[in-house]
Amino acid sequence: MTEPPAREPFVLLVHGAHHGASCWEEVTERLRAAGVRSHAIDLPLTSFTDDTEAVRAAVSEGARQGPVLLVAHSYGGLPASAGGQEAARLVYVAARMPLPGESPARLTPRWNDPAFRRSARTAADGTVTLLPTARDALYSATPPHRADRAVALWRPMRSRVPQEPLDDPAWLTVPSAYVVCAADRTVLPEAQRACAARAETRLELDCDHSPFYSAPEALAQFLAAQAAIAATI
Repeated sequence: MTEPPAREPFVLLVHGAHHGASCWEEVTERLRAAGVRSHAIDLPLTSFTDDTEAVRAAVSEGARQGPVLLVAHSYGGLPASAGGQEAARLVYVAARMPLPGESPARLTPRWNDPAFRRSARTAADGTVTLLPTARDALYSATPPHRADRAVALWRPMRSRVPQEPLDDPAWLTVPSAYVVCAADRTVLPEAQRACAARAETRLELDCDHSPFYSAPEALAQFLAAQAAIAATI
């Protein structure tokens, strides 16, 4: 009896707070060159529930094309954990990887660098925007022209890190990997390493919070290798 042919993996990329799908362009270009299919989605950033539903729908659609490697950056780790149960494999990139029973919002003081927390402004209607000082925290090792473009594309957001714990985070049942950004000035590296200890495998990059700009080649190579593993699941 012959084995059915393996389906090609599909890499689904989820951005973090205030960003959009375009932040992954340099990574998707490299994945394409390596023969790996990928797609980056725009989270609505209107609420955590809306973001979670966007991830869940994208994973469900992607799974029709092949095993999904779900990749989440920073805040994106929360909706990916809440809505990524159908993925074949997960990669968290300097991303929140919540424990069951743990309030993500209560963890924030031990998650973000204090200087970065001062780089956001909340309007009367609840919309959060970044101040110019956030640039140094997010892109301290990013080439200046890329940082300029990133700042021009920042998005306001109304989504909030949830107070309520996630009862069934996807990483409990879906194999996972973690990318630690060791020179991060936005998310404390030690907080990332605590999350990385929960994953099957980890990679440390000597980069800022935005490796899709500061270390796209190394990140793409790691994701291609993880996609190959997902194809065997």
